Amino acid sequence: GSFLVIGVILGIARFIWWWKKQEGLQKCLACLDRRTDMNNTMKTLPEDMQFLKSKVSLLAEHTGLPEDEEAGDAQKGSDGTAEEVAPENEEVAIEDKED
Repeated sequence: GSFLVIGVILGIARFIWWWKKQEGLQKCLACLDRRTDMNNTMKTLPEDMQFLKSKVSLLAEHTGLPEDEEAGDAQKGSDGTAEEVAPENEEVAIEDKED
C-alpha cells in the first residue's frame, strides 16, 4: 500500500512540475485548440465537399470534359491505372527533308 501512495504522490508531483515548469498549460490549451479546429472541420466537411463537387462539375462543363471517367482516349488497365490506347490503323507519315 505504501508503494502505491508513493507512486501517486510522485505522479502528482511530476504533473505539477510539467504544468508549471514545462509549459503544460500552453501545451494543453494548444491541444484543445487543435481538437476544436478538427471538430469544426469535420462538422463542415459535407458542406465543403458539396461546394467542391459543384465547382468541379462547373469546370468540367466549361472545359468540355466528358462526365464519364472512361470516355475519351484512356481506358482502365487490369491494375486500375489509365492506359492510353493507340488507334490500330494509324499511319505515321515521315517526310524527307532535302538540304
